[in-house]
Amino acid sequence: MNRSHILAQRIATFLQKQNAGYCEACLVERLSIASKAALRAALETSHLAVGIGVCPDCKVRKQIVSRRSGTMAA
Repeated sequence: MNRSHILAQRIATFLQKQNAGYCEACLVERLSIASKAALRAALETSHLAVGIGVCPDCKVRKQIVSRRSGTMAA
């Protein structure tokens, strides 16, 4: 498994535990992801989805990342 898939699984596990979707900036901060480039590579895997919602951390309506099999936060 390559780094993108490992990171995607890590993010998906976090999102499942929180039962919420987060914006990219909050995910990078919460998970100590090395860079937004690493996050974007993980988003290209089949584990994660991007859609419009409200981030529970920053409370702003924008694109959020969620587990592909889960529901998007509204």
